Amino acid sequence: MGLNKRRKIMKAKEYLLTSVLTVAVLVGGALGIAAQSKTDKMKDKPMDMAKMMKSPHHMLMMAHQKSMSEFAKALHHEAMMAKALDVEFARSSVVELRHNLDAMEAIHQKHMAIMSDEMKAKMKTMMEQMEKDQTTTKEHVIALETAVQSDQPDSKQVAMHANALLKHFGMMSKMRSGSTPSKQKMAIKKKMNMEMKPM
Repeated sequence: MGLNKRRKIMKAKEYLLTSVLTVAVLVGGALGIAAQSKTDKMKDKPMDMAKMMKSPHHMLMMAHQKSMSEFAKALHHEAMMAKALDVEFARSSVVELRHNLDAMEAIHQKHMAIMSDEMKAKMKTMMEQMEKDQTTTKEHVIALETAVQSDQPDSKQVAMHANALLKHFGMMSKMRSGSTPSKQKMAIKKKMNMEMKPM
């Protein structure tokens, strides 16, 4: 084999090897970037969630929700007693439920007003779920307000709506405790089924 021909073959091999290495580096780099991006996104979500859970506005909302839960529990207990429901007690409890609900909505609206568009985009799914939960809470409170308006409220109706509110808060608490998206879907479905069941 001639010297020139040998040199040409060597150059071709070097070119091929260089091309293969270049492609490998580019592909490896792209995969690394994609993996890092996915890791960053996964890191962002729990960090955002943890940050939000520790924020003053969230803690204040949780305090109001805890208060609502206590009033709903007391109202449900009273409505389940054999004697006639104490109208004054029932109405006072429902007034407190409304007070706490309005306070939660005011805090939420104030927080949304100062939240950046970037943060809103990141928390879109969570914020939508929070809106749904708030709407459901409001529906139960409105139902209780209606139930206690009569001269002698129907104990069964009051107990049913108070119990539905308690179940709703319980499901919200389980979902906040850090379940996976699939578990959250199951929890939401279970919550809907539970709320549809009569007492």
